[in-house]
Amino acid sequence: MNKILNTLMLSCHKATELIEKKTVFSLSPAEKVQLYLHTRVCDACRNYQKQSELLDVVLEQELKALHEENISEDRNTDDQRIIRLKGKLDTEKFS
Repeated sequence: MNKILNTLMLSCHKATELIEKKTVFSLSPAEKVQLYLHTRVCDACRNYQKQSELLDVVLEQELKALHEENISEDRNTDDQRIIRLKGKLDTEKFS
C-alpha cells in the first residue's frame, strides 16, 4: 500500500517539474494522475500551475502581437513592450 501511495503522491519539486513539462510535452497518463492528485491537495502547487498557465497565455499573446506588428529592433520599443507585459500580469488575478 505504501508503495502505491509513494508512486501516486509527488513532492512539490516533482509537481512543478511536471507543470513546466506539460507546457512543452505531453505528460504520460501516470504523470497526469500524479499531478492531478498533487494539485488537489497542495494549494502552493495549484497556484503555481495557475501562474504558469497565465504566463504562457500572456507570452503567447505578446508573441502573436509582435509577429503581427513586425516590430523593428528598437530598444525603446522593447522597453515599452516590457512595461505593457508587466501591466498585463499585474492586472491578472491568481485566485
